[in-house]
Amino acid sequence: MSGYLIYAKLQDGRPVLQVVDAETRRICLNWDCASVHDVGAPEVQNLFRQLMLLTCRQSLLKG
Repeated sequence: MSGYLIYAKLQDGRPVLQVVDAETRRICLNWDCASVHDVGAPEVQNLFRQLMLLTCRQSLLKG
């Protein structure tokens, strides 16, 4: 695995994040906050958990 392409934007004021495998172009993570008001601790914790799992997956595939 060569790495990831990260696309981040605001869509109607909501944060949106997409992580794509740079080699296969497969979407690995597609995170879209339901509303601007949902950008609280639980939503951010869920995003970080998903990012950590993605990082662990990449480490396992390399080793």
